[in-house]
Amino acid sequence: PVLLFCREVVAPDAARVRELASLVARHAPREGICPTPIPRVSAIKLSAPSDELVHALHQPAVCIIAQGAKRVMLRDEVYSYDASRFLVFSTDLPISAQVTHAKPGEPYLCFRLDLDPAEISELVLQLGPPPARRTGTPRGLFLSSVSNGMLDAAIRHMHLLDSPEDVAALAPLATRELVYRLLRSEQGERLAQVAGADSHAGRVMRAVSRLKSNFAEPLKVDDLARECCMSTSPLHHHFRAVTSMSPLQYQKQLRLQEARRLLLGEGIEVSKAGYSVGYASASQF
Repeated sequence: PVLLFCREVVAPDAARVRELASLVARHAPREGICPTPIPRVSAIKLSAPSDELVHALHQPAVCIIAQGAKRVMLRDEVYSYDASRFLVFSTDLPISAQVTHAKPGEPYLCFRLDLDPAEISELVLQLGPPPARRTGTPRGLFLSSVSNGMLDAAIRHMHLLDSPEDVAALAPLATRELVYRLLRSEQGERLAQVAGADSHAGRVMRAVSRLKSNFAEPLKVDDLARECCMSTSPLHHHFRAVTSMSPLQYQKQLRLQEARRLLLGEGIEVSKAGYSVGYASASQF
């Protein structure tokens, strides 16, 4: 596996990290992902490391760990992070994940904000594009160092949960600030590119959306490329650059994840699960 880490910079303020951990713990009443009254904000708590990999199609989001550690796998790429880094999914990606550090007295605690591409585009239009930096890859999943400004925005979100009457007026401001901090981070250019409808990354997001909504249908890559206003070869190139896989491989991952859910979650027979996700026969599945 390829281990991916961001470069070392100034560590986040320990007091801020502890405050965020305390708030996430207080507003995560159970194990797992706990949605909050603030739109798109979740508090996540796990009191033990994951015994097995969790497979999921992860939607665009920023994840800020306040306590513990986790690793996320995108095919053969491994993204390991803790309270010193944040993780961004800038597009929907089929991943595997595992909490690597947690215990009952010191659970894994994470703040998550699901990202809205329209909100990102609005900020980019208003503020101008982030400064260009050499990021090495346009991958739709990246790590970067947590800043104290980002921690402050996350803390403001969590404090608002103690005053529900203020959520409608103030939560959008805290969300906007956090998105702004992301765009001004060392990886902000990558997030801005995905939000641009006419950029290569933006066209890849349109292809991803098409595959998500029709993964059980036969895939004709030429048709998909035309829908995204690209020719077939550039679509393959840019799709792989963002997702680490071809459109056909991406569709296969979507099919297998949904089949896994049907088999384990609903107890459906193997042949029926395979047929429901687009395979013509049990042997093909």
